[in-house]
Amino acid sequence: MKVIRLLCALLCIVYLLMAFCSCGAKIPTFDDFEDNYTDSLPEKSEDGLTLHAFNWTYREIIENLEGIKNAGFKNILTMPVQQPKGGGGSWWAFYQPLSMSIGDNSSLGTKEDLKELCDKAEEMGIAILADIVANHLATTDSEDKEPDGTPTVSPTVEAYEPVLYRNRNEDTDGNGITFHHNKKATGSGAETQYYAFGNLPDLNTENAYVQSRVLSLLEECIDVGIDGFRFDAAKHIETSSDPDNPSNFWENTLEVAKEYYKTKTGKDLYVYGEILNSPLDRNLSCYTQYMRITDDGFAAQFKSAFATKNPSLILNASLKTGDATELIAWVESHDEYVTTNSHYTDVRVAKLWSVIAAKTGLGGLYLARPTADLTVGQIGSYAFESEYVAVCNRFHNRFYDANSYESVDGVYYINEKIKESDQGALILSLDTVDPSVTVTVAVPHLEDGNYYDALTGQLIVVSDHVAYVQFEVNGMAILTRTRQPHPQLDISDRDCSFVEDKQITINVKNAEEAYYWFGDNESAKQAINSKAVVSLKDHVENGVCKLHIYLKNGNNIYERTFTYTIVELIGDKFNVINLDNRYLNGDYEVYIWSWEPGRWSKNYTIENGVMLVDTTGMKGFLIAVFEKGYVIENPNKWDSGVIKQSSDIIIATNTSGFVDMTGF
Repeated sequence: MKVIRLLCALLCIVYLLMAFCSCGAKIPTFDDFEDNYTDSLPEKSEDGLTLHAFNWTYREIIENLEGIKNAGFKNILTMPVQQPKGGGGSWWAFYQPLSMSIGDNSSLGTKEDLKELCDKAEEMGIAILADIVANHLATTDSEDKEPDGTPTVSPTVEAYEPVLYRNRNEDTDGNGITFHHNKKATGSGAETQYYAFGNLPDLNTENAYVQSRVLSLLEECIDVGIDGFRFDAAKHIETSSDPDNPSNFWENTLEVAKEYYKTKTGKDLYVYGEILNSPLDRNLSCYTQYMRITDDGFAAQFKSAFATKNPSLILNASLKTGDATELIAWVESHDEYVTTNSHYTDVRVAKLWSVIAAKTGLGGLYLARPTADLTVGQIGSYAFESEYVAVCNRFHNRFYDANSYESVDGVYYINEKIKESDQGALILSLDTVDPSVTVTVAVPHLEDGNYYDALTGQLIVVSDHVAYVQFEVNGMAILTRTRQPHPQLDISDRDCSFVEDKQITINVKNAEEAYYWFGDNESAKQAINSKAVVSLKDHVENGVCKLHIYLKNGNNIYERTFTYTIVELIGDKFNVINLDNRYLNGDYEVYIWSWEPGRWSKNYTIENGVMLVDTTGMKGFLIAVFEKGYVIENPNKWDSGVIKQSSDIIIATNTSGFVDMTGF
């Protein structure tokens, strides 16, 4: 094996020499550095990068932990964990919570699911962060206002937070008024005392009972294993340093929770708050004394750099504060993504992400993009697992505590990393590249020697502070002293249901060993020679097919098990499978809302635990759950009495004849 690797290294050197001879250049040769580095996640959350599992259920996160770890993410941010409006049928419903406790009827899953996620993530060295909405609760579906013009609190809040609801307008039982009624607030109070956006009722966060409920939520999350928090709309909650309406909210909630977490774990709680733009009439230090804050403007300054071929836009991009360790940055947030019609390609996002990931001290948040229709409980993209993203994350993890030197050379942006025993660099070309041509890029701080591109394994020689680079086609090179790149997997379908049979296509790159097998039968493993197409139907056991894949390249190993469930359709109606038994056995009233035309009905039957829906004339529908005995008075009008609803089920694009409602 050592002889093979030596030959490979010699071939790389010969290839590079031939390229330079063809253009009249001469390149020195070096021995490889001694390299004992093994990829690993940082020990502390603050030293790692975060994946935003937007619209994912807890179960989906569990199923993808292996891939997330392989991609180099230390932290995973969930959707808000509180009880969502309508059970969480749409993404925005999670930002209109009904409770200050972990949701007991949420499309994300149960509290037990969340605990299982935290336990399994901890085994892998991954931290789970919970999104927390502490500024406001849910409003009604109408535009109704309270008599003073403030937003109306949804009556469904009462079932979960009776004291908060009873005291929303007046102090009924000595707990004080629990919602703000200060619509004419001025100064910073205009942001912290009345949340005008989205007609959402603003909690009175200086109220002692409100604070106690928020603290209870934080401690409940810590008890199930949560390692950190994102505070939604943090800018709209006052601090004790607020010039107009100060309060001790953060001291009585977050600071107490930090101590609680420290006592339980011996570690520091990882926290950041959503501060878009800058808080009115307040210094950012009002918030950074408690938590990191979002820097929504950092990447915006250099997103046009590739179109203009101007790397100076990256070099000169400024941070919101002078200390990167106070900040979290992103290429795109979930709010930006869902409100924008045009989006960058996955590769462009990865190149922009590489700048954030390489920025010393800066926290990075990578959005796992949702489906086009924003369906809750479906993963829209696996680009977070692509090697373009993974190499950026691993580079960050390897050099998060290194000295960093940013520079520009022509159309190239460079970020060099220098440690006592290790060195590397990120080099981005902002112009088109020819992969067959070797170019020279100034690297003022790198030691002479052999480096390798983490994406391709291509040898990159550095001599006299010049790197001789052959870029891969998209113009990104990440130089380290490790020769072998990670093995790469591209699989056509993951963890889904199928009817009768399904073909799975497996593509593999950069693997000296590659195998697949079904179930636990590793002895029957089959080699993968760059590509394999496998059929599932003959490998089903108890209705499930488990496909295991093993890839190895040097010390880098990728292992993953994918689970596929076979479905036997019933009759000629549309099958809704794996619907919670509570909705099938009469504990609730379940209606179908068809759109075009919009109409309520119960045009379904239940057979063997499957809901059979008559979709004649429908383009699509959703499933809505009401309290037992509820009667819809006007079948042609949306009824706001719904307590939980699914995402839209589109018949026109669903040719399988079924939908899997696991998690609803």
